[in-house]
Amino acid sequence: MSMMESNFTWMGTRGRFGITYRNPACLSNFVQPVIPVSCIIEPLLVACMRYSAAISLALLASLAGMAQELDQHTIKSNVEYRLSQGDLPKLTFGIEKPKNVEVTDGSEELLQDCLNDPVTWSQDPLVFRLAHTHAASIQSCRENRSPSMHVIFRRVADEPLQAWVHFDGHGSQTSESRLAHLGEFLYHKITFQNNDQDRMYENLQRSFSSPLGISPDPAIPFTLRERLAIFTDKTVTEVQPYAATLFSSATLLFISPDHVWGRGADNYTNHLVSSFTRRLVTYGIQSGAAAALHEDLRYKPSLSHNVWKRAGHALASTLILETPRGNDIAFANIVAAVGSAEIINASRPGQENPTQENLGHRGVWNLAGANLLGFAEGNLWNEFKPDIKHLVRSRLLHR
Repeated sequence: MSMMESNFTWMGTRGRFGITYRNPACLSNFVQPVIPVSCIIEPLLVACMRYSAAISLALLASLAGMAQELDQHTIKSNVEYRLSQGDLPKLTFGIEKPKNVEVTDGSEELLQDCLNDPVTWSQDPLVFRLAHTHAASIQSCRENRSPSMHVIFRRVADEPLQAWVHFDGHGSQTSESRLAHLGEFLYHKITFQNNDQDRMYENLQRSFSSPLGISPDPAIPFTLRERLAIFTDKTVTEVQPYAATLFSSATLLFISPDHVWGRGADNYTNHLVSSFTRRLVTYGIQSGAAAALHEDLRYKPSLSHNVWKRAGHALASTLILETPRGNDIAFANIVAAVGSAEIINASRPGQENPTQENLGHRGVWNLAGANLLGFAEGNLWNEFKPDIKHLVRSRLLHR
């Protein structure tokens, strides 16, 4: 037996590249000029399943590098528009940075307005200042409206009061708006992108048509019945969930060991049970988390005609939630991906011999990554479904 062949044994011993081949032909033909196609596909499938978490995060993180379009409006111009309403002290500005603009004159008057007008302003406690440098020595004020002007004050000995201003899409008027701001903050940290100042300007215009503290955005009806309908569409009432379950179960037959999942028809049936159970658990948690967090996870198609931009929009929507105020993190998807992974990793439906060793190579985080890839797959389907239907009708059915 050659050295290369000695690195591969049937059923149980990993090969040189960490792959356990289930097909004996892959071992006997490994050193031959012609290698069966299945011997190439199998290690690729194993690698995809084993590193699903890393793959999903890499796909989504790659979208963070997309450059933002140049905004017509800036932080400074939006602050000036806000001051033009005449209810705040006059300010003079210095250098504008990507995340804020410096106040060179009027800082003292603005601080006193913040301290003496609790109807208009809220002062951040220490826990909300931890994201800023010098958290213990600064004062932070936010308007009780959305968008909210956010001012950071810092007093240094023998120097004028320093102040920096920017806008947040969500204010501090309610606990819900503060939670929404947390999602906005995390979105900026993860994607390295700043607020869209053109959208901020549009929201500022709308905000002045509404009473203080009342969102000017029209309420989008989203009842419990509608949320239940979305859950059933993703699990039992549409064709796509069944097609995805059948396809994924067939794919897993290539890489799943028989002593865990059974042999022959039992192997495939057990995979069907596992896949469908995971779908029910994942989307059940997603629906519940979205309702609790007041998130609208209905997919919003891209307005672009470019295929790559549409695909990028679909993938980004897995973790990024578009709202009238800007982009936030889709917390419900993250909760569902990790929560479902914990449950499935503990219960392991469909496995005939559910030992820790059997699923140890995937683990909770790989299952969570696979769930995120499932969300991305669903978004891609929703984005291109009209095009696929049109192609089928025009080219195949000739309608």
